[in-house]
Amino acid sequence: MSIKTIKQRIAVATVSVLAAGMLSVIAVPSANADWASAPAASNAGVHGTSTPCLAGSLTAAAPRYHAVGARQGFDIPASATNTATSVITGPAKWISSQLDTFAPNNAISSDGKTVLHNGTADAGFIIMEFTGVGQVVVTNYDHSPAGRSTEYFIAVASCDLSVSLGDSYAQLRDDTGAADSNVNESGGATVGYTAAGQKSYLALDLNDAYGTAVVTTSLALTATTTGGCTINWDAAAASGTTTAVDTGTGNADENLVIFGDNTPRSCTVTVTLGTTTVATKTVLFTGDAATLAIVPSSSSSYWTYNNAGDGAAGTANTDAIAYVTKDSAGNLINTGGTPTLTDGTGSQQQTTAAAGTYASTAMRTNGVATLDVSTGSASASLGVGTYRIKLTRASDGVAIYSAVTTANNSSASYWTYEVSWDKASYNIGDIMTMSVTLKDSGGRLAPDNTQVGASVNIVVNGATESVAEASTDKTTNGVKKYYFSAGTTAAAYGYSVLLPANGSGQGVVTGTYTIKDPNAGTTNADVLKSIVALIASINKQIQALQKLILKR
Repeated sequence: MSIKTIKQRIAVATVSVLAAGMLSVIAVPSANADWASAPAASNAGVHGTSTPCLAGSLTAAAPRYHAVGARQGFDIPASATNTATSVITGPAKWISSQLDTFAPNNAISSDGKTVLHNGTADAGFIIMEFTGVGQVVVTNYDHSPAGRSTEYFIAVASCDLSVSLGDSYAQLRDDTGAADSNVNESGGATVGYTAAGQKSYLALDLNDAYGTAVVTTSLALTATTTGGCTINWDAAAASGTTTAVDTGTGNADENLVIFGDNTPRSCTVTVTLGTTTVATKTVLFTGDAATLAIVPSSSSSYWTYNNAGDGAAGTANTDAIAYVTKDSAGNLINTGGTPTLTDGTGSQQQTTAAAGTYASTAMRTNGVATLDVSTGSASASLGVGTYRIKLTRASDGVAIYSAVTTANNSSASYWTYEVSWDKASYNIGDIMTMSVTLKDSGGRLAPDNTQVGASVNIVVNGATESVAEASTDKTTNGVKKYYFSAGTTAAAYGYSVLLPANGSGQGVVTGTYTIKDPNAGTTNADVLKSIVALIASINKQIQALQKLILKR
């Protein structure tokens, strides 16, 4: 566990003392009677105080860090009382207690944990030495007047100021900002085609185990890359090389710029500080559009006649075309522009499109982009037609096209409906699928996402519906499907479907279906059916034999 993590865990109102694996609680100070809140830095050399690993503020939330064997001096003001004591809890001991005249004031206990400030009106100092690894708490008790002050330390094996990967960040970004985590920004991890040139930025925040920036004066940051990219530590540079070296005291917080060349390539960058690898990141640079494809499962096949469309985000699959664009390596990319509908035939001659649910710039995140469809004016055609979509790519102005796709324009009003099942009969426990097919007044399948009705009423005897029908039910390819579980009793059952709000005046649709028991023996009905079939077969054979005899 890093020191920085330890600091985070002790940043609470009370402090858990880490000694021999046991935890104890130290109270928060209520006064500061006998020394300044922080020992004077000017006395470090005079009183033998060692330079800390991390200065801290001597509070529970921000203790001071020292290496084992280091010393910490405390100034005693002239106002100290002759009954005050200073007590150590943790792996440290008092080794000296003197006046400013350097006259010994030997009031240290035999175990080195307590020092008594013997009566004096003169200022002085006391020195503590860290004897082991752990948390050290120094508490000053002043009995007249009553008061107490507490200061906090952490003793570590040594002040190792080398880079700590657990306390450092390396982050791919789309700008030159500072690294704030190890999670890459999407715009830095994947960079699309751009006429201005492709760039990703590797931001570094290199810290030691105490959470402070590493001292890199005598070390070099060396970056290398593979995959065909170039790199440069100068974020304002326009080009780079495959190896880049950065030196100086400021390179603990640095940006490495990674250059692509607008062709599909995956580049890995490795950065070392001295002999320590501090970052390994991979950037995907994509090329310009090479293919354009419509996604049938997410696109409308049946569009609403005379729907102007608004070009805004709408309900998925409602008068919409979903499409994907890829570069020459097959990477899914942002289009850099909005495709248009072209080469329409039949009902699609007047169809146009605008940006839809997902803007083209969000394609890479969402997987697809969509176009909202406008089927034109009241003079537009009803029925079937074909179209394809077209995109002009930025790199060379060449147009690319999707495959030719079929679509239908249907009226959204005055529709009729039909009911069918996926099987003629079902076994006990089977999943049964009912399809309710909606058609407009011309017999064309209803537009996608047509609401089935405000008061759908479906009754299926002998079965349990999986999800109850609702007024919000909508069609796909003219059909809304409902699912049932066949019951446990084999028999013939009836069903009824009523969509009273369809506007056509069509009444209820009724019918029957059968549930069978696959484990039941042969029934009388089955025997009778077999006998009838056998007699019919024999009659056919007799007739054939008679015809043969007559010919002779």
